[in-house]
Amino acid sequence: MDINKAIRKQKKSNIRFLLFLSFIFFMLPFILFLSHKLDIFFIIYIFIIELLILITILISINNNYIKYSSDSYKLKIKPKLICEEINIVCDKVKFVHAEGKDVQMAVILIMNSRFRNKRIKPVDEDFISIHPYLAQQYYWIKKHNLEEDYYYLIITKGGYEKYKLLDVVYRNCVKAQYTEEAVEIIKEYRKNNKI
Repeated sequence: MDINKAIRKQKKSNIRFLLFLSFIFFMLPFILFLSHKLDIFFIIYIFIIELLILITILISINNNYIKYSSDSYKLKIKPKLICEEINIVCDKVKFVHAEGKDVQMAVILIMNSRFRNKRIKPVDEDFISIHPYLAQQYYWIKKHNLEEDYYYLIITKGGYEKYKLLDVVYRNCVKAQYTEEAVEIIKEYRKNNKI
């Protein structure tokens, strides 16, 4: 699968979906006006439908949004449209894992510094119970550095753009360990994009 082609298809599909919803959003009040049925019932009904369309547009934009940049020292990731940027020091990333495939893939970063980000959470029993494969790796890392506290970040938004993000993480976080799943996804991305 060509990831860049999949990213282009995903963007075009999202634009078509948003244009369709926008068309409906503007046509409903226009049709109501042309029908001359300006009863309070129809006005409230159209208002509720318009509100639901706006919510759907915002959810769609939010689910497909991810921005990131990097230099050799720091990664900057913005996983949602309306949230602050997450700064990650590359040397602090200790472990990288990828779960799932295609659009459903999630990138999980385990690091030993929070770097003043509220979205980066401490590794706890809930995280370990949800991700038993990572628990084994976490305990191995923790065993060699008992005094360190560890934190995690899970990136689920962005669709196929997460393939590129995982490659950027791999190029910049050279001290981190990578699971076989993450390495396979990076190999797939690089094979199809001749990197």
